[in-house]
Amino acid sequence: MKKADETEKMEDMINKAVGAAGLAGGAVMFSPLGFPVLFHGVSGAVVGGLGLYAANAVIGKIVEQNKQIQDAQESQIDGDPAENDSLLD
Repeated sequence: MKKADETEKMEDMINKAVGAAGLAGGAVMFSPLGFPVLFHGVSGAVVGGLGLYAANAVIGKIVEQNKQIQDAQESQIDGDPAENDSLLD
């Protein structure tokens, strides 16, 4: 049951991310990030790509930290003694 809930949560997060990416893709052409691509060609595409890469890196780190926190909380709830040895120090 727990694995099914985790799978459902992961699928929900993926669906939300895909929806947000679709909205962001349309909006990026009207943003300051999109105009360099439209008006400056290749150099604008490079600048736009670097901006998207930086945003992806930041979002990736946030998602990774949230997953680590969630895993730590779940291990404390499950009472796994191997994971909680640091609490005894």
